Amino acid sequence: MSQIMNTIIFFCVITLTLTKLTFSSIHPMFKACEPQRCENSQNITYPFFITGKQPSYCGYPRFELTCGSNGFPILNTSTGSQYTVHRIFYHNESLRVSYPAFSQLSEQNTTQCIAETRNFSRYSKRFSVAPKQKELLLFYGCDSRSFPEDRIIGCSVTNRSSSVVGLYREDKDLSIAWKNCNGKIVSTRVEDERGGIKEALQRGFVLNWTATNCDQCQNSGGRCGFNLNRSIYAFRCYCPDDVYVDKCNPSPYSPG
Repeated sequence: MSQIMNTIIFFCVITLTLTKLTFSSIHPMFKACEPQRCENSQNITYPFFITGKQPSYCGYPRFELTCGSNGFPILNTSTGSQYTVHRIFYHNESLRVSYPAFSQLSEQNTTQCIAETRNFSRYSKRFSVAPKQKELLLFYGCDSRSFPEDRIIGCSVTNRSSSVVGLYREDKDLSIAWKNCNGKIVSTRVEDERGGIKEALQRGFVLNWTATNCDQCQNSGGRCGFNLNRSIYAFRCYCPDDVYVDKCNPSPYSPG
């Protein structure tokens, strides 16, 4: 009986030792690309990466996020636009975003001052607007007395005595805006019209992205990334044992 117990103990020790050695040798790039999050976000993985939390090789070029002061991720596109990221839909390669200037809009407060935003760019190298979304025009420098209250977004940061007005392309008050607003006109998009203009601006719109697909690597137990070295500059699959071109080689253990 004693010999059997000694044999069992011996095999337990060997198993624990091998397990420890196996996981202590996990590739550092696989470990570094664990999902991370901002305070108010879901877990962030490829093609996105969070500066300061994940190395740039964990994401695709120009998919860098930062954590904003409100706890949501911020995306800066190559066109110079900055967006608050509300939700990333990995299953269909899209994300819902809004302009940071609209994140604190209140239906009850028409005296909030709105910073000027950039004109919406329909397309960039990595991101394009999802179809079937509404165009919304923002008019700065407006006389608020000329418009219904539900069209007034707030006052303008550059001229607090004037208002910012939001109108859809088909709005009957569009001709009034052309005559009674003397500031910048910005074109943006909203996903839908539910809840009024302010709520639609807060909710934002959907962008589609273009990046090398991660499914094959992820399904093989790896974590996706991108080698930014100019001599390589290509997608890579980071696996527990090594780095591969597209997917992990068969392995006797699963990623931790």
